[in-house]
Amino acid sequence: MSRIALRRLIGPRQDAGARVADLVTALGTPVAVEDAEGRLLYGEAQSSPDATFAVTVDGVRLGSVSGGAQARAVAALLEHLATREAERKALGAEVLHLYREVNLIYSFSEKLAALLDLERVAGLTLQEARHLIAASDGAIMLLDEQTGDLSTLAGFGQALPHLIGLRAGEGIIGSIAAGGIAEIVNDVEADPRRIRDGTGVRSIVCAPLKVGERVIGVIALGSVSPAAYTAGELKLLNTLALQTATAIENARLFERTVQAARERERLLALHKEAEVARAKLESEFDLAARIQADLFPARLPEIEGYDLAARNRPARRCGGDYYDALLVPADGGASRVLLCVADVSGKGMPAALLMSSMQATLRALVGRTGSVTELAGHANDLLYASTSPNKYVTAALVDFEPATGRARYVSAGHVDGLLLRAGGEAERLESTGTPLGLLAAGLPYGELAVTIAHGDCLVLYSDGVADAQNADGGEFGEEQLIGILRETTGLGAEAIVDRVFAAIDGFAGDAPQFDDITLLVLRRL
Repeated sequence: MSRIALRRLIGPRQDAGARVADLVTALGTPVAVEDAEGRLLYGEAQSSPDATFAVTVDGVRLGSVSGGAQARAVAALLEHLATREAERKALGAEVLHLYREVNLIYSFSEKLAALLDLERVAGLTLQEARHLIAASDGAIMLLDEQTGDLSTLAGFGQALPHLIGLRAGEGIIGSIAAGGIAEIVNDVEADPRRIRDGTGVRSIVCAPLKVGERVIGVIALGSVSPAAYTAGELKLLNTLALQTATAIENARLFERTVQAARERERLLALHKEAEVARAKLESEFDLAARIQADLFPARLPEIEGYDLAARNRPARRCGGDYYDALLVPADGGASRVLLCVADVSGKGMPAALLMSSMQATLRALVGRTGSVTELAGHANDLLYASTSPNKYVTAALVDFEPATGRARYVSAGHVDGLLLRAGGEAERLESTGTPLGLLAAGLPYGELAVTIAHGDCLVLYSDGVADAQNADGGEFGEEQLIGILRETTGLGAEAIVDRVFAAIDGFAGDAPQFDDITLLVLRRL
């Protein structure tokens, strides 16, 4: 309380002055009130007063009251009024201080709400903390919940921001991170938890950053000179920490959302590229399938005295099976026909490409070789020279004279052919050599000489016929094929093909077709 404050206290416009006047009137004795420097504030100066009484508040002399013994009551009244005024002003100052703090925190909260970047959130928090709490150093450290490590996100000063190797539960700051309770340590050197190599600060006030009950980090302020942080300052830091933790969690969520959106955009772009590539591939497959379909004979030749039919059903859009029936040019001799069923190694586009190579090779050699064995040998040489070592073709070749029914059969590693006699007896036509294009040139091929008599049925097929499977893994098998063929006596070749395919489909049921199926039937009428 200052002298001016005492003058104002008993000024003419103040209630305190009126109370003093009323008391003096009631006492009936004159008094003089002077300030600490002896200037008269009330009454008339007295040359020789009976007594003088000092007016003091909290040990500070504000002035004095002179007069008779009753002047003591006036001095006591002034001390009471001055004390009340001091308390009122102190309370007002505290309310103003609290208002400023609330206003700062409200402003801080608004600023935080506009930030979605971790480092900017941390920087703003430390900036606001320095306005409210005196500190030479400060740091915000985030906790790795998997490893327990604390890493500095932002800081100021030369000590706290440069701490490395901190872990939850170690040191003062680590202990606060582990316990989740804010603390004041005004004498760091005396604290047994302090890090022995020193932090450079003498006093620390530290609060955890908590989201619910989960600690995500800490905010620490410190002073390199001794300080006396208060409970009020700790409360302020806790308030800042609570808001900052929420802002950090929001920023992390935003970052994850942005990353997820970027990843989603990347995946959408990849999906779009994949769709374009798939559409292009589908178009190429469609084209390849159409080209491959054109490689099969558009119409099988009509052979007098015989009925001929063939069918291919690929397991994929492009298959590796092939069949053909070619009229062999005659040089003055009896006309001949070359029948072929081939199975290319592999499936899909690579097998289709090799199948087209087989078709071109066979058609180029027809009529240019003396026998079917020479044809097989030349085909092997050409395919071996033009394909990779793991690519080959199995093939069943039949060169026959329709007039006599005499035939020569060569099987290059192919599944057995069948010759079903008119009486129901089934003869197996076995392999006579290695697959075409598998081994080096010069390998000889053997042949089987057979005669297709009236009523006989020659059947050539790929392994997709006998190997067709049902849902239980059971195979259709050669014996079942022979049984169906025996039931087709008197039927035409096309009807026989229909009957075999229907039997395979009925056997397989819902099981997917895993291999190409090709069947060629020649019946002598």
